[in-house]
Amino acid sequence: MKKIMLTLTLFIISILLISCGGRVDDEATISFSWWGTSDRNIATYQAIDLFEEKYPQYTVVPSQSAWGGYQQTLNNQLNRGTEADVFQINYNWIYSMYGEDYFMDLNELDIDLSDYPEHEHTPLTVNGKILGLSVSETGYIFYLNENVFKKTVGNVSVDIDISSLKTWDDLMTAGQEISSKFPGHYALGRLDRQSVAMLMWTYLAQLTGKNIINDNNQLNFSHAELVDAFNFINDLRDSGVLISSNAIDTHNDGPTNPNWTSERYGGLMTWNTAISEYQNTLPNRGDKLVAAGMFQLNENEDTNFGMYKKVSMAYAVSRRVESSDAKKEAVRTFLEFMTTDPEAVEILGVDRGVSNHSDTQSILNTSTVKDFTQTLEWQGHVVVQNYYDIQIENDINLYIHPYYEHATFRAIYESPIEKFLLKTMTANEAATQIVNRFNTELANVIGD
Repeated sequence: MKKIMLTLTLFIISILLISCGGRVDDEATISFSWWGTSDRNIATYQAIDLFEEKYPQYTVVPSQSAWGGYQQTLNNQLNRGTEADVFQINYNWIYSMYGEDYFMDLNELDIDLSDYPEHEHTPLTVNGKILGLSVSETGYIFYLNENVFKKTVGNVSVDIDISSLKTWDDLMTAGQEISSKFPGHYALGRLDRQSVAMLMWTYLAQLTGKNIINDNNQLNFSHAELVDAFNFINDLRDSGVLISSNAIDTHNDGPTNPNWTSERYGGLMTWNTAISEYQNTLPNRGDKLVAAGMFQLNENEDTNFGMYKKVSMAYAVSRRVESSDAKKEAVRTFLEFMTTDPEAVEILGVDRGVSNHSDTQSILNTSTVKDFTQTLEWQGHVVVQNYYDIQIENDINLYIHPYYEHATFRAIYESPIEKFLLKTMTANEAATQIVNRFNTELANVIGD
C-alpha cells in the first residue's frame, strides 16, 4: 500500500510540474550550487530568472549556502555522487578534493577561453584537464576607513591623508597618532590568524622576493626570517596599528565586530573580493572606506611588491554531465551565460570579483546600470593585477600554492600564529613550531 501511495504521489507531482511549466527531463534541468552573501544570492537568482527567460528549454535548480560549512558539504556530496551539475569552488579544492576524479574536464564543453588572459586557467588545470572555469582572481590588499584617519572630538583631532601612507613606517606613524589621541582606536585593529599569516608572508616577500612555498614544495623562509616577521607584527602592535593582543577582542567575525562597525578600527587586510562584507556593516554603507593598496618597505622604490594572488573562485562541473551530449550543451550554455551574457554580467556585477574575460570587463567598464569601476572590489582588483604584473616583470612569482589553504595543512602555520596573537607563544616558539612541522605536513597532504 505504501509503495502504491508513493508511486501515485510521484505521478501527481510530475503532472503538476508539467502543468506549471516545470520540467522533469533531467537533461534539460541544471542544478547549480554556490555560497554567498545576501547580495550575491539576490543577484544570482535574478540572473537565473533571466537565463530561464532567454532559454525556456532549460530549468535551473538553485542551491544557495553560507560560506560556513559549504566546503565540507560539497566534499560529502562528491563522495556520495550527489553534487550539483555546476558548483562554485575555491581554486585549491581542485587539488584537495581530488578534482581530477570528480570534476569534469571543461575541454569537453568546448568553451571559448581565448578572451581570458593566457595563463588564467593554468592553476585550474591538472594533467591537461581544465577542472574549473575562472570567475575572478583575487589578492590581499589594505582598505582603510577615512573616518578613523580624519576624526575630531571636541578639541582633539587627527587629520591623516590616507593617500600619503606609502610605507609600513607611514602606517605605524599614523597608528601612533590615532591610538594616542583616541585610546581604543587603531589604524587597523584586530586581524585574524589568516590575515596575519598573509601579512607576514607579504612582509617577507618584500624583504626577500620569495614565495611562501618553493618549487620543491617546502617552506621558503628560514627560522630567522620567520622570527623577523613575527617581530614585525609586534612592531605593528606596539605602534597602535594592531591591538596589543587578540585576547582583548575575541570577536572572530570581522565584518560584525562592534569595534569595526563603530569605527574604532581603521582598516583591514583582506581579499579584494571579500570587501563588501566589511563595507556593508559600516555606517552609510562604508562610503569612506578606501582601497589603500599595499604598504612598502621603502617609499623610494620604483616598483611595488608583496602581492600574493590566486583564482578567487571558479565554476566546476560534475563528471555525471560527461555522459550526455544534451546535458553538456545545457551546462555549456548556462556557464557561458553566467560569465559573458551582457545582461547577466551587469546583474551579477563584481560581487564574485572582477572577471578577467575581456568582453566581461568591457561590459562592466561601460555599464550605464552602475559605475562598477568605483566599487572597492574593482579598485582592489586593479591594485592586485598591477602589483602582480610588476612582480612578474621582476621575476618574482607570488602565486598562491594550491595546497596553501588546505584545511588540514593551514593549521600548521595558523595555529602558532593564533597563539602568538593571543600572547601565549613567543615569536621564537611560533617560528620553531612552523619550521618543525611545515614541510612534513605539506608533503602529507600533497601525498594523500
